[in-house]
Amino acid sequence: MATIHEDAAAAIRLLDGIQRLLRDSSYTTTYKFALLHALCDLSLELEPHENSVPLAVVAERVVELYWAQPRPFEGLITLKQATGKPATALSLVRRWSRTHKGKLTDARASDRLPTYAQQMLKVLRKDVLRRLQPSGERLLYEWPPTDASLRLLPGVAPTLRRFHGLLTDMIQLRWTAFVERVNPDVAGSDALRAHLFGVPREALRCVVEPMWELQGGRCFYSPKTRLTRDSVDVDHFLPWSLTRNNSVGNLVLCTSRTNREKSDELWSDERPRWERRNVEQAQPLAEIAMTTGLPWNPDGLRHLAEWAFSQAS
Repeated sequence: MATIHEDAAAAIRLLDGIQRLLRDSSYTTTYKFALLHALCDLSLELEPHENSVPLAVVAERVVELYWAQPRPFEGLITLKQATGKPATALSLVRRWSRTHKGKLTDARASDRLPTYAQQMLKVLRKDVLRRLQPSGERLLYEWPPTDASLRLLPGVAPTLRRFHGLLTDMIQLRWTAFVERVNPDVAGSDALRAHLFGVPREALRCVVEPMWELQGGRCFYSPKTRLTRDSVDVDHFLPWSLTRNNSVGNLVLCTSRTNREKSDELWSDERPRWERRNVEQAQPLAEIAMTTGLPWNPDGLRHLAEWAFSQAS
């Protein structure tokens, strides 16, 4: 069994390798940023000793990361994400997003997500998966894949989980810097990163009606308080800034005032009631997922909550 010092040394080697990958690699597109970000996000949903991630799920997460990015920046500028011809992945997502008016939460888009993921996986298999580990270095996963999954190397998933915030910040900063480099007109804009990686709040309004019925028209955090159409907000129970999780189990309705008070905090006192809601209302939540196109992955969400609250403690 590895000692604490050996585990720490392995984690430092991995972090150093990822830092070199982000800093020194030559990039012509943003694919490697998206793939690495997806692996960081998915590591949060794995069981503690699990190290295998289905390639189809990786491709779905890459689609989700790119989905909102074809939107014109500040309503005017169509951003490039490649130094040469348009990036295939972004061109695909732009076409898919246009079909669904930019809403991945649209049930029609959700029905098509597995098909879109298959096409995205072809792009990843062609070049990206190999290039994320330059010169054949065994950095993140076994290569080539022996089945339909990426098998993460020992210690990789725990390190990606433990340093998720640090790594995704670093990835997003490098990704944003690359977009600035190939789009000089937007260089230096404080709003660019939010445009690329923020969640459009209007995309979650699709859950208001079904969640309103589920919660009896009352604020999740203050059950005695009735919601009004003018003051209802959709809140991520596990903060979006921490988890980037839009599954229906992570969404609750609350008053605008409570949403502002909670902000990006984890409210541990509300955790038992939230977890009980997700168990007792599993069927209605699954139906909301089907009608809205949002994800519903209770097991992954449970692992994500365990990780999030362990970080808070």
